[in-house]
Amino acid sequence: MQGLQVSGTLLCHAGPHRIAFPAVDVAVIDVPSLHAGRSRSASQAFGLPAGASRVLLAPSGETVGVDTLEIDAEVHRVLPAPRVLERVAGGCLIGFIAVRGELWPLVRLVEFEHFLSDAAREAA
Repeated sequence: MQGLQVSGTLLCHAGPHRIAFPAVDVAVIDVPSLHAGRSRSASQAFGLPAGASRVLLAPSGETVGVDTLEIDAEVHRVLPAPRVLERVAGGCLIGFIAVRGELWPLVRLVEFEHFLSDAAREAA
């Protein structure tokens, strides 16, 4: 993972929590009403009630709702995540990026949606 960079990210919030996705993982930014009952909310990863103002749609069809988003076109160096965090996050965590003095976890959209789906099944 040495020297990994990401160009173009979606900086999102799930409640007060930050989460970033590589822009290449997102095919469409949509409104939640078009995906009612089918999209997972990023807020669930942080133990918050589900909710979203925007839905990110992967080219393969997976969807994740977020509260806010900002498109960032800058190139960022990806700081590697400790292996234990990679495992706990179900393989969706790529690493972290520093944007305007804050660390953002950078996750793969498809794997993050699978992580949220698995967590919802385990909770049921």
